Parts: sequence; structure tokens; C-alpha cells
Amino acid sequence: MPSIKGDIIAQIELAGGRHDEADIYDGPAGDLGLTGGPGSMSWEINGDLASVSGAGMAAILMEVLHPSVMHGVFTQSSYRTNPYERSRNTLGYVLRSTFGNTAAATAVIEKVKKIHGYVNGTRADGVAYRALDPELIAWVHTCIPWAIMMAFDRYTRPLSRAEKDQYLTEQAVIGRMGGAEWVPETVSELEDYVERMRPLMAFNDQTRQFADFLLGTSGDVATTRRQRFESWMGLHGSMTMMPDWARKMTGTYHSRFVEHFVLEPNEKLKSRIVRWAVGEMPCKAMALVRVARSRAAEASDGITAAEPQRQVAWNTLLDTPVIAAPGQRQP
Repeated sequence: MPSIKGDIIAQIELAGGRHDEADIYDGPAGDLGLTGGPGSMSWEINGDLASVSGAGMAAILMEVLHPSVMHGVFTQSSYRTNPYERSRNTLGYVLRSTFGNTAAATAVIEKVKKIHGYVNGTRADGVAYRALDPELIAWVHTCIPWAIMMAFDRYTRPLSRAEKDQYLTEQAVIGRMGGAEWVPETVSELEDYVERMRPLMAFNDQTRQFADFLLGTSGDVATTRRQRFESWMGLHGSMTMMPDWARKMTGTYHSRFVEHFVLEPNEKLKSRIVRWAVGEMPCKAMALVRVARSRAAEASDGITAAEPQRQVAWNTLLDTPVIAAPGQRQP
């Protein structure tokens, strides 16, 4: 079993990064960060790597269904030349804003805002956009906790409506800090918001090329038949959590039979493997140490717990066995 665990650790380092930086996850004793600390729904849900990773494909595809978001990604990102960059950045943003100390979490949000300040353009249909438009920020923000919450509810444990509302409210802090003027804070608001946004969504040629890249069928890099199959299963399985209209728009809609007997069991199996194998992620373990550490102890012996805690946590960390990016060899 150690070799299996080692292989999975290598895969998350490749695809998702380590996320054990002391300057982000350590910090002032008792600092709860931005989303409420150990008693929050955000720490429970975003601390479940299986849910975060299982939601990733759906969240990304839902984001880029907005043509302005898609145009910015298509023309001003390096997803073709650095296929892991977006997944690392997205995962890092979720973990840092959730488990980072207040100053570090705020800094990463401000950094992303600064980068987005340079992203603007005009779509093929003549519509001008800027990435810092509060409405675009709201949509991109919403897709992430929406998908993660759905994955946790389906594959970890059922969430009550009150728990979902609490989670969305906690996550809304990040959305507003990121530049949104308003984001949904309850399930009812989320459902109404998605319906209002639905007419703005489109699956255009850029979206099609982006989806082909996710599936390994774009021709940008060579892929094996197995890689393409696993990518197809991952994308279509992740999208089972999204509304029917989105799945029909993206070509990921299937009969209930296929969903129930093929796609969902595969997603559930991956989730169980992750949950069987993974201890607490290093970032959460370090954040828990930060919150629990007393100021008196910190003053007496210095901040010495972070490095050993980070190493112990990382040694137990495993991620879902994702395939290598198109053109990359399996670790």
C-alpha cells in the first residue's frame, strides 16, 4: 500500500500542488481566517479533498459557459501550454481563502483581483467585458462553492438546507472580497440566481475547444485512449451534479440509467478511494494547529509546531487518482 499512497501523493503534487506553506496556513494564534474556523461548514466541506476535486471539472465548465469568462480564459490564459496551472490556481484559491490566516487569505484574494485587473477584451459578438466586472466575479465565485457543496452532499454526507445556507453564507464573504457586489447566500438565492443567469450562458466555438481540451481530444497534445476515456468519465461524471439545461448545452447529458449505473458509481468510487486514503490535508491540519495554539505557548517556545505538523500532515495526504494531463506521463 505505501507505493499506492506514494503514487497518489505524486499525482496531487503534479496536478494540484502541495498547499502546505507556513506563511499562509500558520500565523497568529487563534486566527480563524475568513470563513469561521473549525466550527464552520466551510472548514468541513472544503476540507474534504474528495468533494473539492470531484467538483472541479463541473465548476470550471460552468464558469466558462458565460461567454465573457470563456473569452478571457481562451485568449488570456495559459491553459494549453500549462495544463495544470488553472487547476492548481483554483484549488489553491479555495484552500487558501478557507484555511489561510486572515492576512494571507486576504492577500491571495487581492492578488487574484490584481491579475484580473489586466484581463479585458471584446467577444466575437462585439460585447466588451472586463474580468473585474462584479457580475462576472459573482458568477465565477458562485460556481465553485455550488459545485463543491453538491459533491459533498452527494458523495460524503447529505447536508441539511440550513447547513447549505450556512456554507453559502460563509463563502459569500470571499465572493464579495473578490469584487462581487452580491452573491447568493442561501439555497433559495442560489436557485433563483442560476435561473437568472441561464439566458446569458452559451456553448460557443471557444467553449467547444475548451471542452475538447479537457477531454484530451483537442489535438493540442497527444493522448492515449485510456486518458481520453478517463477524462470523459471525469467530466461527464462531475457534470451530473449540474442542472439538466447545462448538461444538455455542454453535451454531457445522459439518461438516468447511464447516470445511475455508470457515471455516479464511478464518481462515488473515486470519492471513497480518496476518503479511505486521505488524512487531513496539510493546510487544514496546519490551520487547526494555528487556531488551537495559545498565545502564551507561542510566546514561550516560539512557532515551532508548523513545520513538523506540515510534514506529518503531508505524509498522510492523498488525492483522487486523477490521470495525467494530455501529453503528460503518469507519475
